[in-house]
Amino acid sequence: MQPRKRHVLLLWLLFCSGVAEALEPISTTIAVGMAAALTGILARYQNIFYRFHECCRPEWISFNETTSGLVNAFDPITTTVAVGIGATLGRTIYRYFQETCHPKWIVYNATGLKTDLESKLFGQHIASRIILKAVNGFMSNDNPKKPLVLSLHGWTGTGKNFVSKLIADSIYVEGMQSSFVHVFTSTLHFPHSEHIATYKSQLQQWVRGNVTNCERSMFIFDEMDKMHPGLIDSIKPYLDYYDKLDGVSYRKSIFIFLR
Repeated sequence: MQPRKRHVLLLWLLFCSGVAEALEPISTTIAVGMAAALTGILARYQNIFYRFHECCRPEWISFNETTSGLVNAFDPITTTVAVGIGATLGRTIYRYFQETCHPKWIVYNATGLKTDLESKLFGQHIASRIILKAVNGFMSNDNPKKPLVLSLHGWTGTGKNFVSKLIADSIYVEGMQSSFVHVFTSTLHFPHSEHIATYKSQLQQWVRGNVTNCERSMFIFDEMDKMHPGLIDSIKPYLDYYDKLDGVSYRKSIFIFLR
């Protein structure tokens, strides 16, 4: 049988007190008395250690019934209102940090586009005026009758892609990095003529899905001269005067063709 803890402690204290043989009887008696008293205190309050150091005991692991019951204390109407406020606040925070199809992220800067075309695009004064007029008229119309369609032609280095970037920068806060700006390159995205039927279906679904997600979407088609005629025909309906096609309106979208 193993000795109890308080007996072991008492023997240890007695041993320590007896190490020095020079202690007189009175000192030894006092030491023994103090050891006995301390042993009694520890025996009576054996859980005192657990109050200062976390362990797997009820003192440290307990269920707060008051806190968990707060939701139950609300009536259904109050709970519904609280949930609604939380959802609204969540959407507001999401729109603030994550790009959405919202005026905070899509806001046309006509002055900025005019300045960029005049100061950054060289040798294209006529094109600059036509582009600025077309974009200004389209973006200032809350109910356009058809999408804005721009076709830019010229040799490599004349600024076609650069103009597309300037337009995107003037409309979207994220510019060309916006999730609502979509760029297609014929030789990259549609390289094989034998897959034209698949390309047509995919392209139509892609355009329809993105416009459904955001009516202010922009589509840029590069290397149009290398694109299969069937692909061009597949998107022609989206460029015309239709109120809706299969329930989707394309009238606020922008299509830019580069050749």
